[in-house]
Amino acid sequence: MVTIKNILKAYGVHPYRIEQVSQRLYKVSDGHHVYALKHSRLTENTVAAWEHVYHQAYALQLSTILPVYLTRQSHLYVTAEDSYYYLTPWIPDHQPSYEQVIRDACEAIGEVHARTRRVISIDTASIISHFSDYQRKNAESYHALLKYVDRFERNRYMSPFELQVCTHFHVLVKVFAELDHHIGRFIDELESEHEWYGSLCHGHLALSHFRHHRQTYLLNWEQAAYDHPVVDLSRLLHSLTRHYDQQPTQLSDLFSAYNRYNPLKTSERHLLTIYLLDPSHYIALIDQYITNHNQQTMIKWTQLLEAAFRRIKLGLEWAELAEFTDDSSKSADESET
Repeated sequence: MVTIKNILKAYGVHPYRIEQVSQRLYKVSDGHHVYALKHSRLTENTVAAWEHVYHQAYALQLSTILPVYLTRQSHLYVTAEDSYYYLTPWIPDHQPSYEQVIRDACEAIGEVHARTRRVISIDTASIISHFSDYQRKNAESYHALLKYVDRFERNRYMSPFELQVCTHFHVLVKVFAELDHHIGRFIDELESEHEWYGSLCHGHLALSHFRHHRQTYLLNWEQAAYDHPVVDLSRLLHSLTRHYDQQPTQLSDLFSAYNRYNPLKTSERHLLTIYLLDPSHYIALIDQYITNHNQQTMIKWTQLLEAAFRRIKLGLEWAELAEFTDDSSKSADESET
């Protein structure tokens, strides 16, 4: 049986008080300092990438990445019963306003992306083929949605979930049109580019992984990997829709905060728009409802669908707001008139 005290001994920490904050997090005090001990989800296959984060943070002096303490044997973690534990400073979260929290978060991840940004070789033809396939799948999803709406409207009494889908439909029509437009523009841009950028990405961005105390810290890098930075940014923006609808002016401010540190090219803005507009989760929920609607209560189904719709709506608002130097900010409908 693993004991927290035995793990702390590896760091030379003699705890005065140990408080279990969550299933995997402990707040530890030795009477002089306060620490956070994390029982991580790291595995033998992921621990090397996690260690690389802290080597990068040290080499590039990335103060945004919350540091981890070294053990007395100069290791970044302790292993016990096939689990990985690591120790960090305990950062009290003195949050400013909600708007300031989000701006600080966008600036923080923008700085990490910018300072770890590097050119990577890509197979342009393979990427174009991938997005062309995605474009075709979206067309299939749109036709499936049309059939679902027709099926629901034929019901004499629609369930709340079915009514919700029909109510959302006019917005989804715009989403699919915008998505098709931006995939086409992204492919056009990519055909003339020869460089692709990757950055150190957090992999699980949400406001709960930021701490604000004199500066902004970003913690829990257990899913970190090198990827395109818009993947990280889209996850953060999607996470914001869980509790609040972001107004267009807020979206503009958030992107400006990020862009000050890591300006995105036109192709990258199209790519971000594609990620934000992705309707696959929304369509998958309808598929699941059709297949086994008894899997969840009706209240739960409607909550899940509304959360998926809020994500898509954010993407549509961003598409209408974003500026593209190729003059492609007009919607697909406008370009056809």
